[in-house]
Amino acid sequence: MTDADLSLSSLYRELVRVAPRVYLPLLVLQLVALIANLTAANLEGPIRGAAQALVPLVLDPILTGTSLAYAHQALTATGDRDFGAALGRAVRTWPRLVATSILTVGAAILPTAWLFYFAYRRFEAALLGGEQFWAVAVPFAAMIVLAAPGIYLGVRLFVAVPLHFAEEHAAFSPLPRSWGLTQGHWWAAALAFVPLGLLVVLLALLLNFALAGTPWAERLLPGNAAVAGIIPALRLVGPLGWTLYMCFCLRLIASGPTFRA
Repeated sequence: MTDADLSLSSLYRELVRVAPRVYLPLLVLQLVALIANLTAANLEGPIRGAAQALVPLVLDPILTGTSLAYAHQALTATGDRDFGAALGRAVRTWPRLVATSILTVGAAILPTAWLFYFAYRRFEAALLGGEQFWAVAVPFAAMIVLAAPGIYLGVRLFVAVPLHFAEEHAAFSPLPRSWGLTQGHWWAAALAFVPLGLLVVLLALLLNFALAGTPWAERLLPGNAAVAGIIPALRLVGPLGWTLYMCFCLRLIASGPTFRA
């Protein structure tokens, strides 16, 4: 067991080294996901509801799993970056991946989510109603306080999903494993994606200008065409995000206790 080098400089040097080998295949997966989501949104009748349920519950997890499995191959020099093997593993892992994702999100938001919702509604009503400062400030402060537990829990469970492709896990076991691995590394996990987040913001601003006034803006983000650039920006940076996600997970595993299935 060794200390993990989770510094941003080290993580992003590794990302730059590996990205040329994985970016284009993972970008194709991002484009498939984008096309599927746009197609589902433009369908009509009962089939639209079915498609909008199947895409996030079936297609998106399989594409996510394929991205993580492929990044794992590149980062560990296993499988000679076999795309078919990555896809096969994602399909086999799909039920556990969906279950783990639901458990992770539920664990992070359930403790205070319902209180956060009531605080948000009170804040919204006070703000739109032009009420006095304290009537607005108190529910806003409550929102921040109530969000804190979810943020903390979300970061502690940060690597639950990629663990399925770095180790052998059932649906529930990645949660305590992630909790143990992130012990003492909360800030490293919380800050790991900040540079990529800034890149997404920069690209979104540029793409907002490029898409302004075009039919694509409304198609990408109906009702919010002015900020539609965020959708392609997320897809363009997505391959880097999945690779960084797996890189961070592997470094935590290397520094943590050995997992026994």
